[in-house]
Amino acid sequence: MAVSSRRRRREILSGYLYLAPAVLFIGALIIYPLIKAVQYSLQSWDGIGIARWVGLSNYTQVFTDSVERGSLVNLGILLVFYALIPVALSLIVVNLMRRSRQRGMGFFRVVYFLPQVIVTVVVAIVWTWLLAPSGPGTVNDLLGTSTPWLGNFNWALPAIGLVAAWLDFGLAFVLLLPGIQRIPPELFDAARVDGAGIIREFFQITVPMLRRDIAAAITITAVAALQSFTLIYQATDGGPGYVTMVPGLLIYRDAFQLGNVGSASALGIVMTVIIFVITFGIRTLIERNAT
Repeated sequence: MAVSSRRRRREILSGYLYLAPAVLFIGALIIYPLIKAVQYSLQSWDGIGIARWVGLSNYTQVFTDSVERGSLVNLGILLVFYALIPVALSLIVVNLMRRSRQRGMGFFRVVYFLPQVIVTVVVAIVWTWLLAPSGPGTVNDLLGTSTPWLGNFNWALPAIGLVAAWLDFGLAFVLLLPGIQRIPPELFDAARVDGAGIIREFFQITVPMLRRDIAAAITITAVAALQSFTLIYQATDGGPGYVTMVPGLLIYRDAFQLGNVGSASALGIVMTVIIFVITFGIRTLIERNAT
């Protein structure tokens, strides 16, 4: 009995020793910076001089300052374009591809995923040219208009959102495709025998069976939206005015251009909480209703 107990303790100790490098790595790169960010968020500091304690005033500013509050509103709008629209379109496409028996479907799968392979900076540069007010081959040239899409106060944010939806569609498609391939074809055959059409199949079989895959796709694309920076920085830099300003870009401006590290840290902590709430909420909702 004593020998078995000692062996058990050695196994537990060995397990902790194996985990130690990963724990130290996570602590050094995630936990410690997060603790320092919380500390900075309670201070007024320019990153060089002496920090001054200001308490929760930086957090109050996040929700009272019109620019910071507006960036959160813009983020909420972009979540629709980054997450909901790509996932919804991907659901429709994978369902149609499942019904198709034509050759060459592998080619289209590669084409759909191509935007994810392209560097985001390149995507932003190309779409900035395509959405230019004028020029051969631009959207305005095809539509016969001269709308400054990225320079218009009404159209700048939706234009960025549509680019983001195009960019994330391939990711959502790849995440959902394996899931629909795992659904037994017999379920769809049985539904057709019962007289179900494509719409009924979609809502009664495809969506319920892909609930976990949909949750994963929405979570990943939503986190991408919450961390959005490169596309907006390159395409509009938050303009015109602040109509496309998002928290990620605002954090960069406050910390590295305006020297307001405390405000940037507070907004970063708020974004961390939002990301946690969204991911935890989606997982809880899906697990509760999982079939």
